[in-house]
Amino acid sequence: MRVFNSNTLLGFGKSHAEADKSVRELNRTLRSANWAKIQDVVEAYPSATALNAERVVFKVKGNDYRAIVAIDFKGKAVFIKFVGSHARYDQINALTIDLYSKPG
Repeated sequence: MRVFNSNTLLGFGKSHAEADKSVRELNRTLRSANWAKIQDVVEAYPSATALNAERVVFKVKGNDYRAIVAIDFKGKAVFIKFVGSHARYDQINALTIDLYSKPG
């Protein structure tokens, strides 16, 4: 899969040293994935939670942090939509959040 915004994901790890190893692992997992449907994601990453047919929440560093990604299965692309603390995650709408899109 191509991972868009991976610099943001990795940057989060750099600014949150305790999460760095976990976000790097997630980035490697996303890049090496060859998923065709949401069920493939959940089977490959059992701690992930499917939100709908394209959005998934990954627990990072034992659920201290969370990452939301949108997956374009046909285009083999992953878009990082959110990376943050569990507490911050509880304040957002996981189905619509897109912290890294360009302003329209």
